[in-house]
Amino acid sequence: MSLSETARALWAKSDRGREQGAWHPLIAHLLDVAACAEAILEREPPKTLELYAHDLSLEPQQAKAWVCALAGLHDIGKASPAFQQKWPEGKERLWATGLTWSSDPTPPPHDLSHSIISEVVLPELLEARGWKYRAAQNVAAAVGEHHGFRATRGDLDKATTREKGNANWDEVRRELFEAVLEVLGVGEAPKVKLYGGAAFERLAGLTSFADWIGSSLDFHPLGDDLAGYYREAKARAAQKLDGIGWFQRKTLMPEPQSLEEVFAYLGSPEAPFRARPLQAAIERLLEGVDCPALLLVEAPMGEGKTEAAFYAHLRLQAANGHRGMYVALPTQATGNLMFERAKAFLDRWGQSRKLDLQLLHGASELVEAYQEIRVRPNSPEEREEGVEAQVWFSHRKRGLLSEYAVGTVDQALLGILPTKHQFVRLWGLGNRVVVLDEVHAYDTYTSGLIEMLVRWLRALDSSVVLMSATLPRAKRENLLRAFGAEKITEDKPYPRITRVVKDNPMPVVETFEACKQLTLQLRALPLDLEAIAEQALEQARRGGCVACIVNTVQRAQELYRALAGNSDGVEVYLFHARYPLEERLNREQLVLAKFGKQGQRPKRAILVATQVVEQSLDLDFDVMFTDLAPVDLVLQRAGRLHRHARSAEERHSHTEPVLWVAGLECEGVPDFGTAERIYERYVLLRSWLALRNRTRIGLPGDIDRLVQEVYSDMPQGPSEAWKRALEEAQARMEKRDARDQDEAFYAPFGDPDETGWLEPRDFTRLPDDEPNPDDDPSLLKTRKGPPSATVVLLHRVGGQLCLDAGGKEGVSLASQLELAQARRIFARSVKLSRYELVQNNLEALEAHRKAHDLPTKPWSETPLLAHAHPVVLEGGCAVLGELVLELHPELGVVYGSAL
Repeated sequence: MSLSETARALWAKSDRGREQGAWHPLIAHLLDVAACAEAILEREPPKTLELYAHDLSLEPQQAKAWVCALAGLHDIGKASPAFQQKWPEGKERLWATGLTWSSDPTPPPHDLSHSIISEVVLPELLEARGWKYRAAQNVAAAVGEHHGFRATRGDLDKATTREKGNANWDEVRRELFEAVLEVLGVGEAPKVKLYGGAAFERLAGLTSFADWIGSSLDFHPLGDDLAGYYREAKARAAQKLDGIGWFQRKTLMPEPQSLEEVFAYLGSPEAPFRARPLQAAIERLLEGVDCPALLLVEAPMGEGKTEAAFYAHLRLQAANGHRGMYVALPTQATGNLMFERAKAFLDRWGQSRKLDLQLLHGASELVEAYQEIRVRPNSPEEREEGVEAQVWFSHRKRGLLSEYAVGTVDQALLGILPTKHQFVRLWGLGNRVVVLDEVHAYDTYTSGLIEMLVRWLRALDSSVVLMSATLPRAKRENLLRAFGAEKITEDKPYPRITRVVKDNPMPVVETFEACKQLTLQLRALPLDLEAIAEQALEQARRGGCVACIVNTVQRAQELYRALAGNSDGVEVYLFHARYPLEERLNREQLVLAKFGKQGQRPKRAILVATQVVEQSLDLDFDVMFTDLAPVDLVLQRAGRLHRHARSAEERHSHTEPVLWVAGLECEGVPDFGTAERIYERYVLLRSWLALRNRTRIGLPGDIDRLVQEVYSDMPQGPSEAWKRALEEAQARMEKRDARDQDEAFYAPFGDPDETGWLEPRDFTRLPDDEPNPDDDPSLLKTRKGPPSATVVLLHRVGGQLCLDAGGKEGVSLASQLELAQARRIFARSVKLSRYELVQNNLEALEAHRKAHDLPTKPWSETPLLAHAHPVVLEGGCAVLGELVLELHPELGVVYGSAL
């Protein structure tokens, strides 16, 4: 069809940042974005288009035409006085065609967003073409939120005639609408009455992704042939997708292979890889599965869960046409290690094509293994095949669009919270295999969010692999129900794998024998650090590697001091989270080099650490000391005892694994000190009762028994004092749990099985300018706990600010820095949550900035550092209100009092 002069005069983009006088017609931009949506879908697995077809109850090709047309129409609201007023040259050109307005719309910067107008005007246009009223409202809201957030009822009420225009504007919008539909060849309208849940998020996510690509295309002459323009736009969209590394999503293993064939690269001719019982059980459970599925793997440490998850991805991808995999971990450190394992796994499949693998967390810029594979679009280092990390996907809103990624669970949880462009994250997680490791490691609030995430993943036709060594029964059942299980009656013994297939409420449970049976000698110690130090040194002097895991950084620092001063030939190492990032990463590598599977084990050594070694780090010790913690975490720590087969000579005299528990030896009802700031006193008391009379723990046989004992109904205490202590602690815990459960229930933007969230309403928007969620997950509501602040520790040397105490490396506090310079500064940052620092909106840090005459917003335009606070050290110390902060070369950041 031909367009009127007026319709052609409407502009979408002006010459800002481009050749002077250049502009892009609105119809061209609408067709650009539609073409990008089609180019994206054509590179998706066929299953993705089938999902869109199911959403609309149409055949796939007709569904594709409608979905792409709707994505293109996202900006039809630009055909309005509110938008067309914003570029004087464009306004004059439009007025010359006779399309004007008599009442001026609200001028910038308070003008009404064109996305809101799109949401208001699109339903009427769709209804005229045969759409049902409610579905038309839904799809208009989905494409209208492409700027990041849903419009509220108040927003929509502002779209008056003054903003959107009179009947003449209605007519020109109808002309654009019909032109897009004709070019796309949409055919008859779908008859669906509601477009909600997963369908809504699928359309919203694709629209924003296509708009990002379409808005980056060069201006191109429109001409008279709109269909010809669309074909050229598709070709340009394909080139752009090639440039950012968005290639055809293909099944890695189209023909079945056994697990042993897949992981043969992990073996050698002398010791070929052999599937472990857990892995063989996964193979059996995946036979015949042709729908999205959830696998809940409960097994002790060291049983091969990671390889089992990777293999499950291959089989589920082949069966369901999934697009890739995301592996979510509790911490950045565990994510770093999993990234290297994922890359080694993908290297096997990347020999014939390119595979994109991203590392998604706030400190990924400092991870060498990730930086080594990063490439920029069309750069010389690009290869024809292999595993790489395209820079385009490294932006935190785009990371989950990558085919493969490893990161923290926070990145996935942001997809279900009302954060900007959350629907893009959900689109990236849809039709995918999502692996959630260490699912026991989260508190009540975050566990509630994870359950809602699993509900969304099920709705989005994703498969899920959940992994845990120690999972309480209630948490297990909640996770299974989130994927649709209803009849959770079979409770086979631990270790076990539970499979739930979508739309089948009956779970299947299979148990297996753990590879390694280990009996730990359990011994009690008082909580006193002197007692721990004395016994740890005695054990280390006999030879071997000793771990001391304590519950707080301060205890770790004090214990290290006590040990280092009396080591007498014993090497002593310290590892915790309160080091500058660079130092923390270096210490992590040192710990792995000394105590890892392939490490050069010292003859006599002690590692003092906090919870940073509790999960995923493949460490192996001869003897372990641990503060009493919740029993599941004690067992996690104990999983680092005699983890690998070693000779008696290598173990020195420690032929049997011994676990010393500090705090288990006490009189009366114990006081756990600072541990009660971290863990629930009730769970600590229950853990004490479960362990107090034991002299041995059998692994894995006692794992599930102990966990269920601690997290089951309350036992009778051994005395009246114990009974009162348990009742009081339980009441406090239940009160907090109820609050956290409520917050987790109300925090997500909506439930895929409900419809209330589809209606326009006022809601809380989590601000987009907060720090990266890994810098402080509590600010973006992915986790609870005290807020933290990222500080960069600077040294004042001879009147200059430097990154090092020797004054060799100066630092700039400019708002905008080059990436290399920003990385060096970020490497000296550390995350602190001390109350004196974070109280009253970071008042102490603000006072420190003023006292040292630092800029108001240093690094504000440098994304990596935008929310970091400079702290000036003089003589290695800084005074911040009542707090003295010292950067010690061995201890890390040490707190003291200024009073």
